Amino acid sequence: MMKYSKIAACLMTTAMLTGCGNTANVDGLIASQEETFAVMTEATVPPPPTDPSFVPFDASNGEYDVDLTILESNMVYAQCYDMVFNPDAYTGQKIRARGPFAYYQDEETGKEYFAVLISDATACCSQGIEFVLDGEYHYPDDYPETGTEITVVGTYHNYEDNGTPYVQLQNAVIEAQ
Repeated sequence: MMKYSKIAACLMTTAMLTGCGNTANVDGLIASQEETFAVMTEATVPPPPTDPSFVPFDASNGEYDVDLTILESNMVYAQCYDMVFNPDAYTGQKIRARGPFAYYQDEETGKEYFAVLISDATACCSQGIEFVLDGEYHYPDDYPETGTEITVVGTYHNYEDNGTPYVQLQNAVIEAQ
């Protein structure tokens, strides 16, 4: 029995080593799929609007530059995502957001972080927006319980910490619920 298992192991090793010899067919297949994908992508992506009356979606309501509370769940998550990944476009704007309150304390530095969580429609994905209240506040006395639904308003700001970019709402206020 031992002799057969050694032979089987040798045959499998030989088959595996010789199976990758000529990859021209695979390379050709990959190249043709890439070309097909490129043609499909070009055909399915609509050109940018050329109509001069086109106005992109505006999440402002007159009082706030971006009011996330007036958007339905998919749009609020998309808007929040854009705010995180295009921070320069929002810097200095007055932002209003609603969601569960979150708290985190960095064990190494002791620094505290406060955020409002924004979820998508299925609540499987969430994006937190950090906020810093205007004035002297101490956790937990001056903050709601974690998970409590809050509405926060503040001025959008982006910063870097140890080479990592972050966004936050400065001079923030938690509105009465």
